[in-house]
Amino acid sequence: MNWRHLIAAACLLAGRTLPPTGRPRQAMLQRAVSAAYYAMFQALCFSNANTLVGAFPDTDRAAWTRVYRALEHGVAYRQMRPTNDLIHGPSGIRNFARTFRFLQEQRHQADYDPYARFVRSDTIGIIEQADTAIEAFYDASASERRAFATRTLFRDR
Repeated sequence: MNWRHLIAAACLLAGRTLPPTGRPRQAMLQRAVSAAYYAMFQALCFSNANTLVGAFPDTDRAAWTRVYRALEHGVAYRQMRPTNDLIHGPSGIRNFARTFRFLQEQRHQADYDPYARFVRSDTIGIIEQADTAIEAFYDASASERRAFATRTLFRDR
């Protein structure tokens, strides 16, 4: 799944292209928030597989897919808590981790809280945060993203 396509879908769901008077339904805004989070999740899955196994599709497909699918939402969230090594790491990765955690919390509200309400301007801000964080994340070096992959895929012991 291409993270850019998820960002584009989130923008459409949020009514970013509607005139300012058009109001998208809550279901659309909630789906937009969820899509923005999944854009970040898929971007991280793709980066993890590329940095640990090799560039897609020029590598062992089974191994690449295994690493791509290995990321767990809860483990990634816990492993991205602000710890000393993340605090001193590259700013693009620090921002990605902070935004990932925020968006996962927003997605949980959107997907599981029947009382959650989102407004278009906030939803568009969430989408833009995700897009900016992903772009900055991919500006980090492959070795920095490889180190981050090991942090997000494996629990501390």
